Amino acid sequence: MFIRFSIEQKDSDSGHNMGIFMAMATLKDSDEMFAYEVDIELELYNWFNKNLTVPRVQSGNSSNYYRKSGAISWFKSSAKEHIEKMRQYSQLLEAHDVTVQQLTTEKPGVIVYEDHYQIASIPFNDTFK
Repeated sequence: MFIRFSIEQKDSDSGHNMGIFMAMATLKDSDEMFAYEVDIELELYNWFNKNLTVPRVQSGNSSNYYRKSGAISWFKSSAKEHIEKMRQYSQLLEAHDVTVQQLTTEKPGVIVYEDHYQIASIPFNDTFK
């Protein structure tokens, strides 16, 4: 099983609901967070920088960020610590009235990147049903 955290707002790169990292960047840019929330977010951000690779896929002769290909990220259900940290991110967003969805699927689409904790995939038409 694969797990994705997203919000209702569409991401312009993938065309699907925006993921938590992009949603948090938007919230931080709004200057609505309290100082202690900024500290928590920075701690979480640093943890992910150390413990999660940014997925990349081959596009022509160069390597590009996955979101430019229309792919979206999903955690593997075995990535328990990563999922718990995403729930902490979710709590920060929800404290500012941003509703977070936790989606699950067995059919994430065509997998274009995979590591020990996550995949990036181009979703099938029925991935979100």
